[in-house]
Amino acid sequence: MKFKHEKDKMFFSLLHPAIIMIYADLFLYAKEKHNLDLVITQTISTPEEDKALGRVSDAHRTARAIDVSVKGMDKTQIYDLCNYINTRWVYKKYHYMSNNGAYRLAYYHVGSAPHIHLAIHKKFAQNISMLASAN
Repeated sequence: MKFKHEKDKMFFSLLHPAIIMIYADLFLYAKEKHNLDLVITQTISTPEEDKALGRVSDAHRTARAIDVSVKGMDKTQIYDLCNYINTRWVYKKYHYMSNNGAYRLAYYHVGSAPHIHLAIHKKFAQNISMLASAN
């Protein structure tokens, strides 16, 4: 597994087990189908980091989201990865509803840098407030 930042490598094991499992599935699919090595660019964040990035969701603060770099991918690969993970029926109970009413786990987001945002429903949020102070 590859990480852009050392802190995200350290925080990875603190994520909700379901998001780790879903990411592992996506990672293996990307490698087998497209020969891609996914790179994680964000795991757990602080309120200050979220504010600086203009985030409205607490998904990264509550250990239920991962951002994945799309550097070197074409749009077909990006949308195939999102579609693959969004249509896996075994993960349906983890879907969240987006602002536009779509139920999903992953979407392509430009934000401060283009990436795939992978997240699970807020009912799986974890209280990691002690982590924010260590960050």
